[in-house]
This record gives sequence, C-alpha cells and structure tokens, in this order.
Amino acid sequence: MDSEEVEPVMTAPAMEVVGEEPAYAWYEHVPGTAPVHLYSITAPFSRHFTRGIKVSPDGLCLLSNADDNTMRLFEVNPSVTEAALEMPEGGTIYDFNWYPFMNSADPATCVFATTTHAHPIHLWDAYTGELRATYRAYDHLDELTSAYSVAFNATGDKLFAGFDRTIRIFDTAQPSRDFTTRALSKTRKSRAGQRGIIASLHFNPDHSKMYAAGSYSGQTCIYAEDSGEEYLRLEGHDGQGITQVQFSPDGKYLLTGARKHNAVLVWDIRHTMQVLHQLPRQCPTNQRIAFDIHCGGRYVATGSEDKRVLLYDLLTGDCVNEIAGFSDAVNGVSFFPSGTTAQLASCTGQRHYEVPEDMCDDEARAKPAHGVHLHEFHA
Repeated sequence: MDSEEVEPVMTAPAMEVVGEEPAYAWYEHVPGTAPVHLYSITAPFSRHFTRGIKVSPDGLCLLSNADDNTMRLFEVNPSVTEAALEMPEGGTIYDFNWYPFMNSADPATCVFATTTHAHPIHLWDAYTGELRATYRAYDHLDELTSAYSVAFNATGDKLFAGFDRTIRIFDTAQPSRDFTTRALSKTRKSRAGQRGIIASLHFNPDHSKMYAAGSYSGQTCIYAEDSGEEYLRLEGHDGQGITQVQFSPDGKYLLTGARKHNAVLVWDIRHTMQVLHQLPRQCPTNQRIAFDIHCGGRYVATGSEDKRVLLYDLLTGDCVNEIAGFSDAVNGVSFFPSGTTAQLASCTGQRHYEVPEDMCDDEARAKPAHGVHLHEFHA
C-alpha cells in the first residue's frame, strides 16, 4: 500500500485582485424553523459505524471514515446509496483532511490526506481512489512513527502532522522521508512546552500564519507557522484531552472540544484570552465528537452522544436549533461551503458491546442504523 510518491499536489492558485465586491447576504438563522432532512446514506455502514465526515471544499463530495479502517467518498446527490470510491487503510484511521483548494474541475487538486496507526501519512486521489503520495516520519531510533493528526497549512504547500510532544512538517509537493521536526516539550513530565499527543491541528484562515495544536494533556497552544514560536497557551476542559481545535473564519475565536467533557469552549484569542462561551453537548466518553463552524462565522454545529445535533449562535452562545431523532451518537458534523445557506452533513455511530439477551430490553437489543445524513437549516 505504501507505494512511493509520484504526483505532486498543485500549489495554491494565484489570487486575482478585482474591484470591491458587493455586499454579501450571509445566512441568518430564524428561530423556530425546523431543520429539513434531505437524505441519508446507510447501506455501506450496515456492519460498521462511522467515525467522521467532512464535506469537500467545493461542496460536491463527502468523505467519511469508518471503524472498518476504510475511507469512503460519496457524491452529493440524493440518489446516491453507495460510495463512489473506497480506500482501505491498514489500521485505525486517526485523522483525515481535504486539500484546502480542492476543486472537482481540476483533478490535480482532488486529494486528501490520512494518517493511520502503524503507517505513514497517505495522500489519496479523490478522482481514482489511488494512493498518490506517501510522507514518512521516523523517530530518533530511525523507526517509522505514525502521526495522530494531520492538516494542510492555509496555502496548501505544507503538511503539518502531530505526534507525541512533536510536530513534523512536510513539503506537500515533495513526498519523502524529509521533514522538519519541532519538539514541543523535552520530556513527558516536563512543565515547559506542550505535553502529550497532538490530537488536532488547525490553521487560522485569516492568513496570519498561526495554527492551533490541541493535545491529550488538555493543553491547546497557538504557534507561529514559520518559526514555531508559541504565542499562547490555553488550558480548559478540566484537564481532559483535546480532540478538536478550530478557528472561526475571521480568526477572532478559537473553539476547542475534549473527550469526557460536555461542552465546546469558545476562546477570545484577540482580546481577553478567556473563555467567551461554553456550548453544552453530551460527550461523557473517550469518543471523538466533532463540531464545525459555518463559513459565515456565526453558527456552530456540534454532534452529541445523546443522538442530537445542536446549532449554536457563536455571538451569544445560545442554542438556536437542534436536529433530533438519530439512532445513535452523532460523532461527525460538517457544513457545506455556502454562505447563504446552512446545509449540514452528519454521521452517526459508536461501539456497542454484546449484552446477554436476558440482561437487556428490546430497545437495547435493537442495533442502531449507522450512516451519513444531510440536513438543512432554513433561514
């Protein structure tokens, strides 16, 4: 599977400077309106549960991870019942991310990165399902080591990967074992630097060349992309391990989520450096429960283990709507990249253990239907 790298990824397209753009009518939610279920895809997940969903940057594809260690790509179409492509990995998939300039009209940009247990980082072709490139990281013993998180920088020319107390940086266009290493903490018990496994990375979309790194030690740090200088350190979630970090589109806020902590925290990173809002959700276990921010920057959707999707107003911290009726925990959510509408992809599932029939009722005995679901919040 680990075929050597072949085809480089395109760099960020040149930005064309034009005249002043007309006023844009961003989506604004109207309280009291019920979300509309568009369609669901369940057939590929009859024996497996999903572990994440991400809409492509051009809004035409859905990318899903499942517990059978397989990435599945779906076309956005109500008639779709099966995956257009399936890309099996050799172990548990820790993280995956789209190339930020992915455009279905340009096949060279249609790629995504995955990181998997006991394997290098893979760059997959979203057109053919073939492995396009491999990025290998080695430790101080010259042994292959696996990343726990992966993210493209804002310009798409670098691939950042999170390890234990370490971030490694690859050149996207030159797949190989060549990388830059940034050690974040000298030892696991050291009080200096960021400790723990780096489980989530996200780059500030305001092109300030800052990125956030969340670790299982409960710390979230913001670093300079070029120098690696630590700008800010945030500690919340009662010390629980961070599972997701994400900047708001305007770069003013940073949202963090953690395992075994029932709230997404909204940090004001430009002024007070304090928690601005806590967005409640049910996340009492180690399962990774995702959230996502609408491209308009005002609304946040989060999954929840109580079989709901919750929609929050980022400005007020109020819950303004919810989607209920799922058959299992909602572990993944992803907005479509439209500023005038609020369409959302979500996925459901969690691990269930067999219970003797004489110890459970009919409801507990029934197996939940896992799958990918699309809804729309109306303005």
